Amino acid sequence: MRSFFELTRGLLARPPGEIYVEQVSALYRQMPIALAVNTVNATITAAVLQQLVAVTLPLGWLCVVLLVTSGRCALWLRHRSVHLEVGNVTQWSRLATCGSLVAGMCWGLGGMVLFPIVPVLGQNFLVFVIAGMCAGAVVMSASHLPSLLAFVFSASLPMAALFFRQGSPTATALGVMILAFATALSAAGLHLNRFFAKTMRMRFDLEEANLRLQAEMVERQIAEDALRQAQKLEAIGRLTGGIAHDFNNLLSVIIGNLALAIRRVDNMPTILRLLESALRAAERGATLIQRLLAFAREQRLDPRPIDLNRLVVGTEDLLHRTLGDRIRVAITADADLAPARVDANQLELAILNLAINARDAMPDGGLLRIVLQNRSVDRNSPPELSAGEYVVVSIVDTGSGMDETTLAQAFEPFFTTKETGSGSGLGLPMVHGFAVQSGGALQIQSKVGEGTTVEVWLPRADAPSEAAGNSLDVSTP
Repeated sequence: MRSFFELTRGLLARPPGEIYVEQVSALYRQMPIALAVNTVNATITAAVLQQLVAVTLPLGWLCVVLLVTSGRCALWLRHRSVHLEVGNVTQWSRLATCGSLVAGMCWGLGGMVLFPIVPVLGQNFLVFVIAGMCAGAVVMSASHLPSLLAFVFSASLPMAALFFRQGSPTATALGVMILAFATALSAAGLHLNRFFAKTMRMRFDLEEANLRLQAEMVERQIAEDALRQAQKLEAIGRLTGGIAHDFNNLLSVIIGNLALAIRRVDNMPTILRLLESALRAAERGATLIQRLLAFAREQRLDPRPIDLNRLVVGTEDLLHRTLGDRIRVAITADADLAPARVDANQLELAILNLAINARDAMPDGGLLRIVLQNRSVDRNSPPELSAGEYVVVSIVDTGSGMDETTLAQAFEPFFTTKETGSGSGLGLPMVHGFAVQSGGALQIQSKVGEGTTVEVWLPRADAPSEAAGNSLDVSTP
């Protein structure tokens, strides 16, 4: 999920030229329609004018228009295989503008050449068609203002110059009207361009808001899941603690009476063996009760400032004997590792439990890394931690890993993926309860086939550390 949160913040950082990229992309999306309209109108215009004059000049003009249109079509086809982005949008913008400029000049300069040789009816028709093409350019190229202006002015200014050159009051008035018409179309295009840019900006803002909403929904779902999990573990812990205390009292009576009975049957070997077997079973039950109390966060702790590096190095020989020759152990620590305030004996037991779990996840051998770090609370920290400085003991294996379902149940008491009789399912719950009772937290990251990382977060101690001895016996959780 975090990957999932990191992955969401990168999308919200929109590059500043993305709106312009969308404007140019919209122009190219409209280009096939503009090319088709240009071809049809040029063909009709040439056919009409050819009927009014005896020369083949309109057909020559049509060939030029079709040649330019073919070039713009090739540009559009080339654009389809390219992904527009901020880095290359300027190049494609200039190419589109040049294409519009040449297309407009075909109509404007062509109009100047054809206008004098056709009768009045043909002249009126030609001016009407050029005006319509300019108006259509406003609609087709509104998203990209340079292309719009390039076509409108290159198509209209030559005709205006033609009328101004005639010098008559009527022709001058027509020239002024053409300039006014071109200016009005440009103003309308500018308005549509701003509207398009504003619409794009609103769309991007809406997409950003939608992404934020989705991220907040995911974050809220994670928080709710964590809260439900914490409430469930809290309820199970209270129930487990109450039952464990009651059974502890019962076992204390049973163990005491069995010890007294053993003393009185020294001369009865058969009965003695039965009593000793019952005593061993009761003692194993007492050990199980202690693990339940650890999960319920009701065990007795003696937290002191501890040098974790010295403590972990002191358990290295024990880990080697417990894990066997197939598992390699590597211990690394920050050079300025701070002392942690924790019960040393319980931490040693927790590390051993986690190491045995890692061993079971690596039946063919592998690498077990114990990493000691100074850490501050951030978004990658367990959510239940309060702000502050912590020392983290990370147990990293290269084993089979856990899927999402198994990971969600890892802290539940008596849940185990091992075969019946191979584990009690109290190893991780005990370590979790110990970490929380110590003022820290436990966090697991795991992927199937990639291994598991268990982080034990412990509060940093202000006082100097004390030496921690190794008093553990090897036992399987």
